[in-house]
Amino acid sequence: MKAKEKAALPAGFAAGFTIIELLVAIALGLVVMAGLFRVFKVQQDSYVMQDQISAMQQNLRAAMHVITRDLQMAGYYTNFDGNNITMDWNGDGTVDASEQNRRPLILARNNVTAAGDNIRDGTDEIVIVKASREEGRLLTGGETAAGTSINVGWDLDGQSGDDLNTAGKMYGVLVKNDLSRAELFHLGGGNSLERPLNESYSADASDPSLSDRVHRADIVIYRVDDSNPTRPCLVRKNLGSDSDNGFQTVAENIENLQFRYLLNDGVTWVTDPGASQNNVRAVEILLIGRTVSPQRGYLDTSTYTFGTGTTAYTYTPPANDRPYRRRVLTSLVKTRNIGL
Repeated sequence: MKAKEKAALPAGFAAGFTIIELLVAIALGLVVMAGLFRVFKVQQDSYVMQDQISAMQQNLRAAMHVITRDLQMAGYYTNFDGNNITMDWNGDGTVDASEQNRRPLILARNNVTAAGDNIRDGTDEIVIVKASREEGRLLTGGETAAGTSINVGWDLDGQSGDDLNTAGKMYGVLVKNDLSRAELFHLGGGNSLERPLNESYSADASDPSLSDRVHRADIVIYRVDDSNPTRPCLVRKNLGSDSDNGFQTVAENIENLQFRYLLNDGVTWVTDPGASQNNVRAVEILLIGRTVSPQRGYLDTSTYTFGTGTTAYTYTPPANDRPYRRRVLTSLVKTRNIGL
């Protein structure tokens, strides 16, 4: 017998996948795509976090550079001012105990916790006083200063515009030519000073190189601003340059700022130099930076330690801030102008 012939296929019929086969293929494809997406997402998150860590490290280095530059100049010419001056050194509108009877050198506030001051709780604030290197010169012609009267031209750098004025640049330094005395002054109305000078200052007509000097004063303030708690920033203000400018951001996402001060015996460390400002020989700085965004699945359980002995400081990130990555940068800066 002949084998049965296969039944002829209907016209227009074509072989293909069944619905079940198609659904299985789609399911397998989705599983593969989900795996690929997960790998891509992990790689993308890693790339973004590494980019944020690089930016954080750059922020720390930039912030440390700016603070170091100012600290190295602390006491420039103001070191020769032996006066104890009471004033609102940090420009917050009040004169507290740390601002009374202080020399114009370095002032500190340790682990500030006052409410409503826009300073991140538990961080330090520092005030650095120095004469401006760029805006200063020898007195010339008939320029003089004595008592509360001052007759000095306000162009101190030979460029256009006044470098001292009663609108914002109100702080200056007068320096004796032999460096026997310097005095910080504060301009009042007209050619008058708010505090009388102890010495008289003048130009030397016979030998201009022996004339006394006048400089604009820098009163530089550093703090960690927390007006936006999710984006703490290191900010800087110069009361002596222009008080209307307010605080300017130096670096973003700086979470903590701490200082320790080494005194002239080379052994004693303090967290606030207080009345021993003229004995400060070095300042150690701690900066803690963090990434812009938290990282999913990460918790920073580290405790960061700064210093030893009685000035030792430890910092543990609060629970709501632990998902951030952090880096620490420290530096020891010699105050080369203090104690000359």
